[in-house]
Amino acid sequence: MEDRGDSEPSAGSSGPELGGARGGGGARSWAPEDAWMGTHPKYLEMMELDIGDATQVYIAFLVYLDLMESKSWHEVNCVGIPELQLICLLGTEIEGEGLQTVVPTPISASLSHNRIFLLEDDI
Repeated sequence: MEDRGDSEPSAGSSGPELGGARGGGGARSWAPEDAWMGTHPKYLEMMELDIGDATQVYIAFLVYLDLMESKSWHEVNCVGIPELQLICLLGTEIEGEGLQTVVPTPISASLSHNRIFLLEDDI
């Protein structure tokens, strides 16, 4: 893969590399602040929730974009749940239909029945 100055996460990566340089090539790591998404109003809104870390916000923002752009949901809002350190997305797929909840989590997240019940209570 050719190294570009504006390197972004590659396919199959689990998210942005927010530390030092990527292994091997010494290329600078990609951070949302370096790209257009760092100025996107919804990304900034998620950052202001002060929930979780930068990876949590990045994951929630990617899911938000998927719902809005790929799946053409009517409306999507973000809600922070400080007790669980999660950002939830609430939206409607079709105008006038019921509200749906999406909880973006990394693949490494450990979810138990109890944690899911806490999510239901908080949402």
